[in-house]
Amino acid sequence: MNVGEIRLSEAQVLHVTSSTTDVLRLESTWAPGGKPPPTHWHPRQTEHFEVLEGRLTVRVAGDMRTLGPGDVLDVPPGTPHAMWNAGDVPVRAAWVVTPALRTEQMFRYLAGGMSPLRSIRMLFMFRNEFRLGGRGRRGA
Repeated sequence: MNVGEIRLSEAQVLHVTSSTTDVLRLESTWAPGGKPPPTHWHPRQTEHFEVLEGRLTVRVAGDMRTLGPGDVLDVPPGTPHAMWNAGDVPVRAAWVVTPALRTEQMFRYLAGGMSPLRSIRMLFMFRNEFRLGGRGRRGA
């Protein structure tokens, strides 16, 4: 278990609360006014989000909505999705990934910066955890 902070971008910081290959538990914060990340999907993983404060904009299988405190979202494997803070106050959410596989390592890799070469390498290294685009098993 490698507990600690991971800065994915200027807009998003992850706090790892527990980590095994079975379950990764995080708390994520998004700064106000963030831009939508690329739509992506996970071949074998389920993600569970619970908004703790603020309003989180989400796009899941092509549908856009906003989640507020107490709202939960479950993203099954193969479902294209993206989430960000389009508002003007910070957002905080609890986030659980099952099975975790190598998701924590992927986040730490992403935090190291993403040149075009690193991006290609990341897509190959973490292909069991992450795929780009809106064409997962559940469509866009």
